[in-house]
Amino acid sequence: MTFEKLFEHGSIGNCKLKNRIIMAPVGNINMADPFGRPLDKMIKYFIERAKGGTGLLVTGLVPVSYGIDPTISEENGTTYFPRIDGSSRTRLSGWRDLTAGVRPYGSRIFIQLSAGLGRVGSPEPALKGKILRSSSWNRNFYVPGVPHLPLSDHKIKKIVKMFGQSAANAKISGFDGVHVHGHEGYLMDQLTSAPWNRRRFGRYRNKFQFGIDVVREIKERCGDNYPVIYRIGLTQALQQSYGDEIFRKHFRGKERTIEEGLRFCRALYEAGVDAFDVDKGCYDNWFWPHPPSYFDDAVYVREMAGRLKDHFRHEGIHAKVIAVGKLGKPEKAEEVLKEEWADFVMLGRPLLADPYWPAKVRESRIKEIIHCIGDHEGCIESFKKGGHPCCSVNPYTGFEDTKKLVPADLVKKVAIIGAGPAGCEAAMTAHMRGHDVTLFEKTGQIGGQLCLAGKMEIKHDIRRYLDNLQHRLNILKGDGLKVEFNKKIRADDVKNKFGVIICCNGLKTIIPSIPGLEKIRYIEAREFLQKDMELPENSDNVLVIGGGILGCEIAYSLAYEKGINVSLVGKNKELMPGTVMANRSQILWMMMGKGSPSGKREDCLKRPITVYNASKVTGFSDRKAYIKANRARKDPFTPWKALIPANVNVPFQKELDPDNLEEITIETDLVIFATGGHADDVLYYNLLKDRTAAEIYCVGDSSRSGGVWEAITGANEIARNI
Repeated sequence: MTFEKLFEHGSIGNCKLKNRIIMAPVGNINMADPFGRPLDKMIKYFIERAKGGTGLLVTGLVPVSYGIDPTISEENGTTYFPRIDGSSRTRLSGWRDLTAGVRPYGSRIFIQLSAGLGRVGSPEPALKGKILRSSSWNRNFYVPGVPHLPLSDHKIKKIVKMFGQSAANAKISGFDGVHVHGHEGYLMDQLTSAPWNRRRFGRYRNKFQFGIDVVREIKERCGDNYPVIYRIGLTQALQQSYGDEIFRKHFRGKERTIEEGLRFCRALYEAGVDAFDVDKGCYDNWFWPHPPSYFDDAVYVREMAGRLKDHFRHEGIHAKVIAVGKLGKPEKAEEVLKEEWADFVMLGRPLLADPYWPAKVRESRIKEIIHCIGDHEGCIESFKKGGHPCCSVNPYTGFEDTKKLVPADLVKKVAIIGAGPAGCEAAMTAHMRGHDVTLFEKTGQIGGQLCLAGKMEIKHDIRRYLDNLQHRLNILKGDGLKVEFNKKIRADDVKNKFGVIICCNGLKTIIPSIPGLEKIRYIEAREFLQKDMELPENSDNVLVIGGGILGCEIAYSLAYEKGINVSLVGKNKELMPGTVMANRSQILWMMMGKGSPSGKREDCLKRPITVYNASKVTGFSDRKAYIKANRARKDPFTPWKALIPANVNVPFQKELDPDNLEEITIETDLVIFATGGHADDVLYYNLLKDRTAAEIYCVGDSSRSGGVWEAITGANEIARNI
């Protein structure tokens, strides 16, 4: 493909753009100092995306409501967000450096301004005596026992003025326009949507009014020609996601319908909005605005952006439409523009995985694109746990200010054992620095655990990433990188032959000892995937033991791909306690039979997965499994609820009584153990003991069983410094 539409120039208002590619507002949390001034970390992060050829950059969330919404501030007036409100010249100097840094590369940049968090902010300020606020009386998303009181009209008008001042500060700092953060259930969405705005009196009982007032204030302060993009969820899609019963019970049967969303867009256009960045969903179905790997490409673009574009054509509205939602595959992005579902495409995580996505597409280097794997571990989970945005598959993202790839001062002979994601990263990085590198792999292919995960249909993002990884490795093999497959390495094989040895040989799996195990058919999860999920004859009922992400993915994949009856037992009171919210929510949504990878109801499971959480398998007999389950176990299928991080004290949380048990017997023809594993570090410690090389390292699952982010980041750290 030539991708002609992607590289047509365009405009938003009077802002001319060199192509149709826009960077989504991803980033900048914890990339400013504690008082909100952008640091070099943030500046270099955005400059790298400008170098890569993106037409328009949008900063991450920049709140304006300090002193009104306590959830955006921390102790002593500090914040993990950047700030541009008020009149601090200290803060503005950082913004000026940012806009000046991206401009030479032909990119434009808008600032995203937000009213704040409201009910989706941390409940912790309430535990310190602060009064939390929202549009009406609302429950905190994370801890429903914590209330949010209604904002007064006076306070809301003050936020409107803060938008205007912040926009004026942005304009004088060199920003080309403003991106208004009006979606996903944040405070602005709370003030403009039925699920949360139940005001009966005053100016803002009209749910459109706050958005209209904000846009007018920005235009009044900055001029009618200063461009404004409004990010809107055309609908919260709660009824579509969960069905009528759950919609009425948990969400009062209220949401913004698509028809209301279209009317709201017209009102915003008349107030001065130049373009709409349109998605769907909110925090209570976070898998829509943050699509995980399980979704198909461009999963809702036709439904949302295409619907709005059709409406604008019919009504003679000249605002531009920006499509979002899993557009990292260049062919899909080009299709969206060719079909005229949108005027621009917006990429978030694809540009974190590969800042040079636009340049590679323009230069027909598609196979070189480092593809996002949709795990959310770096881009979202990192800052939720106190870090800043980064990327599982690109160890330089978020570290553009500190991580550099420079030639080695002294060329060393390097052995890397294991060609999983850590091993491949270590091999490629060390080779590019000039070292003499040999990569050993005990199987006949690269990928390690990712290769196994890619056996499931829902892991198509993984397969795409592995294709790219193999392509990059092949290029370096032609340049002298040595790769030896089907080579299991022992300590004697590498003794005194290499100056550096890096162990990336993965983990050892665990099958627990359970009485009667010999009486049933069973298999370990990774072995099952290695065998392409082939089931023995007469396997109509399968039991998966292990309530982590792998167990849940296998359970769903069996039911989805093979249509069999699947049960799952997990020891924790919640399924997948360590999994990122969007991914966890979507797999629960699909396991309960409410959602599917296509997003279409007709593709949902006909029989939901039967789940026993807070439970334990105690024994087996012929085609039977015996389970002790906690009688007070929670409903496992609540994808609209988030799990609270372990370091946050929740006074309302009750523990289950471990003695309140019932005994359950289920039929099973096959048991799949997804019970995890531990680091396979035997080789590493043998190498250390024998002093096999001058430098010996251990990264990835062979060091500590973790995620892709930890494996690749650790491997890159070593390879850049040997």
